[in-house]
Amino acid sequence: MNSPMDTAEDSPQRLAKKPKVHNNKPTDIPMEDISDSKREILTLFTNYRNTLDAHYDQRERVIKCSRDITALSKKIVFSLLRITQVTNPESVFRDAEKQHAQVLDLFRKISVELQGSNSLKYNRQATPGIQEYIEAIGLWTFLQDGQLISKEQVLERLSVGAGPLVSVTDEDYIL
Repeated sequence: MNSPMDTAEDSPQRLAKKPKVHNNKPTDIPMEDISDSKREILTLFTNYRNTLDAHYDQRERVIKCSRDITALSKKIVFSLLRITQVTNPESVFRDAEKQHAQVLDLFRKISVELQGSNSLKYNRQATPGIQEYIEAIGLWTFLQDGQLISKEQVLERLSVGAGPLVSVTDEDYIL
């Protein structure tokens, strides 16, 4: 007597299901074959997609700048912490000044993304970089002057021309 496993219908190849293929890509249907209402909906959703893509691209640029600011600020902190290990502390401050110039360039770049209402939209993504920067210049000020840095001094350090490059919230300053 043959077992059910021996028949061709019940073979393991036969029992395995074919994977379902989902194609979420838009079809290449000519626009003239689409009704007016469907064309309006398609146009509307294309505009939504473009708007969301622009939003995500801008958000990612802010996040990348913030990460770069964080990394450079950490380098400033680490270089300042070795001030007790060197014979010439001024060389440490010169190195920190070079890195500070790079950080300010990144703040110039991020300030373009944070103009107008975008400041409210994307400030949360910029916060980690701002906080790390405040930590770095706070340590710098303490090592040079023996004082803690005030929020006004932070804004002065971030100012190029008319005003600060980014807004610094109380939470950014405290944290």
